[in-house]
Amino acid sequence: MNVRLGCLMASVVALSLAACGGGSDNSSTPQNNQDGGWLTFYSANRVTAQYQGESASVVLTATASRTFAAPFNVAVIDSSGVISPDVQISAVSPVEYRATLRTSATLASGEHSTMLEVRLCEDTPTICARPLPGSPWRVPLKVQVKSAAEAKARLTLAKPSVSLTTYPGDRTVFSIEAQLNKETIGKSLNIGVFDPSSMTIAPAGQTTSAPDGRYVFDLSTATSSALALGTHTGNLELRLCQDDVRVCRQPMAGSPWIVPLSVNLLAPTNLTSLTAVDGLGAWSTYQGNPAHTGHVAASFDPAAFSRRWKVASQSDFGGEFVSAAIDSGRAFFVRREASGRWELIAVSEDTGEQAWKVDLGTLRQVNPPAAANGRVYLTSTGHKDTFFWVYDQVSGKLLKQQAMISQWPNYSAPTVLGTDVYTISGYNGGISKYADAQGRFSWDGQSTASDGWSPSTDGRFVYLYSTPDNILRVLDAANGSSTYSIGERYPYSTSFSASAVVLTDTRQAIVGGAGLTVFDLDGRKRSWTQNASATGTPAYGNGTIYAFGANGHSLEARAPATGNLLWTAPIPESSVYTNVIVTRNLAFVSSKSRTHAIDLATKKVVWTYPMGGSLAISARGVLYVLSSVGDLAAVNLR
Repeated sequence: MNVRLGCLMASVVALSLAACGGGSDNSSTPQNNQDGGWLTFYSANRVTAQYQGESASVVLTATASRTFAAPFNVAVIDSSGVISPDVQISAVSPVEYRATLRTSATLASGEHSTMLEVRLCEDTPTICARPLPGSPWRVPLKVQVKSAAEAKARLTLAKPSVSLTTYPGDRTVFSIEAQLNKETIGKSLNIGVFDPSSMTIAPAGQTTSAPDGRYVFDLSTATSSALALGTHTGNLELRLCQDDVRVCRQPMAGSPWIVPLSVNLLAPTNLTSLTAVDGLGAWSTYQGNPAHTGHVAASFDPAAFSRRWKVASQSDFGGEFVSAAIDSGRAFFVRREASGRWELIAVSEDTGEQAWKVDLGTLRQVNPPAAANGRVYLTSTGHKDTFFWVYDQVSGKLLKQQAMISQWPNYSAPTVLGTDVYTISGYNGGISKYADAQGRFSWDGQSTASDGWSPSTDGRFVYLYSTPDNILRVLDAANGSSTYSIGERYPYSTSFSASAVVLTDTRQAIVGGAGLTVFDLDGRKRSWTQNASATGTPAYGNGTIYAFGANGHSLEARAPATGNLLWTAPIPESSVYTNVIVTRNLAFVSSKSRTHAIDLATKKVVWTYPMGGSLAISARGVLYVLSSVGDLAAVNLR
C-alpha cells in the first residue's frame, strides 16, 4: 500500500510490508549516505532472548524529522532467516512509527546476529530503483536462543513424582506444586495438569493466577473401583500452553513436565482379631480423656498398619467440630443427613457393622458424643433445640433427655470423669455437672465459652478458658463455685475455637488455637505465651507439648515449662493440619483430606492414610478417623 510519512494514524495502520521487520540494540543512524539522518531507529531489546522452539517479540520504533509528498513503499529485509513473516505496524504519532516483529521459532540454540535492511522506496521495495533519500537503513539485531534443557528449567516441581496409597471406592487428595522462573512469570500462558492415564481427576484446562509464579494444583485419585488391587503407574503432564491445556496445540518450550504417578490400591478391609493394649483405656471424649491430652501410652509399628474397615456417609454435612468416642468395642458418633435430620450411630469395632442408630430429629446442631459407664452422652444446641441426652451403649435406648438453655455455639463433646459428666448449659455457654450415678444434674456454673468449647477436669477442679477475655477460670468440681482465675484481659482477642484446655501431669494448663498459652496452676500465673501461627488443640505426652506451627504446615515440639522449641517436623503438603494425637513413638496428624504418622525420633512421615478428620485410638489399638461429612475409617495399629 502507498502512504505518505507524516499522514494520519489510520493510514499508517494500513501499511503492508514486502518482508518482515526486526529490531536493533540501540538508536541507528543511516550507514549508506548522509541523507539518512532524518529517520532513526530504536529498539528497547538490546539482546532479544527466546527459548528453542519459541519465537520472541521485538519492537522497533522509527522516528522521522521530515515528510515527503510522494507516496512510497516500505520493506524490511532479513536475508539470514532470523525474523519470521509476522509483522504489525502502527503509528505512535505523525512522526513516530512502531513495528512489532517476531523472531523465527526454528532457530537453533545459541546466538544469532543479523543486519536488517529497512527500505523506503517509491517503486517496488524488492527492486527499489527510486529509494527515498537515505534508504536503505541497516539495523543490527542479535537473538539469544536458549536450549531445550534451559527451557525445562523455566519450571521447577516441588516433588519430582507422586506416590499414593488408596482403597477401592475412595478418592485420595494430593497436590502438585510448581514454581515458574522469573523470565516466565507474567507471560501470557495457560497452566494445568493433564492425566492421560485417567487414574486421577485433574483440573484439566485450569488457569490460575499466581503473581509470584507459584502454582499449587489440588488433585484427587479416581474412585479406583475399576482398578485391580496392587500398584498402578502412569504419568501426569504439567503443561504450559498458549491455548487450552487439554488440547495444547501451542505448547511453550519445555512443556510438558512429566510427573510419574504411582497408585497403590490396597484391600479395603482387614478384620484381624483384636485384643486390649496394656495401659490403654477408653477414648471417652474429645482428645481421649478429661485432661484432653490426646495421648495414649503405647508404641506402634507403622509397618503393621492396615485399614480395618470404613463406613461411608451419604451426608452432605460439612461440620467443623466432629469427634468420635470409643468404648467397650464400639465407636459412637453423630451425623446429619442430607434431609437435615441428625443421627447418633454406634458401630462395631470388630466388624464395622452398624450396631444401632437413633434418629435425633431435625435440630440446628448436635454436638459430638462422649461414652463411658455403659452410656453415651451428648448435647444439642440452638435456642429451642438445646438438650442433654443419655443413651444406653448396648441397645441405643434413650435413658434421659433434659431441656437446657443455650445460644448458637457448636460445642465439643461432654467431658466424663468416673460417673460425673461436665457439659454445657446456660445461654452464654455455662457449665453443668451431671451425676450419672444419681441420674440428675448436681450443679450449674457460669462461664463464657465459644465454638469448640469443652471443659477439662482433674477431679478436684474444672478448667475453662474463656474467650474473648483470655482468662483461665477454675471452678470447684464439687459444687461449681468459682475458685480462682489466672490472667487478665489481653489487648487483643484470640477468639480460640476447637481448642479445649489441656492439663499436664506437671500442674500446667495449655491452651492452643491462634497461639499457645501455658498457665502455672500452682503458681496461679500465666507461664508463657507464644503468639505464633498455631492451629488446633495441642497434645501433651512424653513430657512434651505437640502443636502445629507455620499456620498448620508443621508439627512443633515444645518444652512445657519454658515454651522452648525442641524440634520441628514439616508436613509435606499444602493442606492445613489441625488435629494431633500422640503415642510413645508416633504423632498422628490430620487435615481435612489426609492423615500422617510422624516418627517422634526421626521427625519423618512414616505412614499416610488418604482421609482426614478428627482422630481417636481405642483401647484395642485401632485408630479412628472421622471426617466432617461423617465418614468413619478404622485402622489397625497392630
